[in-house]
Amino acid sequence: MDSHTVNGALNFAADRTNGGKWSNTDRSRTTQLLKSEQVIFEDARYLTSAPSLEREGFQSVHLPMQAPDWTDAEWVAQTYLPKSMELVRELTGARHVVPFFRNGVLIRDTGSTAHAPAAEFVHIDQTGESARPFLEAAVDEKILQSYSRIKIFNIWRPITPPPQDVPLAICDQRTLDRNDLVTGYTVEPNFPDGVAYLTSVFNPEQKWYYISDLTQDDAVLFKGYDSDTTEPVSCLHGAFRQPVPPPGAVPRASVEFRVFAFFDA
Repeated sequence: MDSHTVNGALNFAADRTNGGKWSNTDRSRTTQLLKSEQVIFEDARYLTSAPSLEREGFQSVHLPMQAPDWTDAEWVAQTYLPKSMELVRELTGARHVVPFFRNGVLIRDTGSTAHAPAAEFVHIDQTGESARPFLEAAVDEKILQSYSRIKIFNIWRPITPPPQDVPLAICDQRTLDRNDLVTGYTVEPNFPDGVAYLTSVFNPEQKWYYISDLTQDDAVLFKGYDSDTTEPVSCLHGAFRQPVPPPGAVPRASVEFRVFAFFDA
């Protein structure tokens, strides 16, 4: 262990048989069985070679926003989302990028009951099958027929200053074994039947990272789905609590936005 690693607890699926249910808005509906495991998180800020979307499946970028107002739906739709989609196009070469769901963002706040709390377990937000209805609502049939490959990316950023008491942990996509994956269901008032997601049992071969001292001008992009099944499935991620909270840390709040990105191959 050195100053650029943290040994902390991370919640995994308790077994391979039952992913259960998870709710961001009503914890009484959560039945996801979890098991806490000790994990070494390496600070990606100090790696010799910075992680990339193509290799590890995630990447940090500097994306400052002037006078952001995350509760202003008009500002989000007219300013933040277009900049985020343009960033995905620039970084990936995607031919077409559209919002995953309703042109909105999800705010998580570990210090407020007004928003969803940090998701403190490992997961991938959707499966290919559960993403399909969102895809068909986002684009018409012409777009679906025009491109042979689809990816989903999440643009995640803190909206509280560093240091973070509950950082985002991300798994190197190359170290994820598909046999470890377990299907669960996100259940919310607008999705009473649940939307399938993936979680994972613990595997010591998984390589976990975090990025220290992210500012409100920083964003982390990570892959959440790839229609090319010969490629790594995508990045498990989840929040973990610093074993020793950094001095001056405030409860972490963050905002995330998912997109569909279309490619020719």
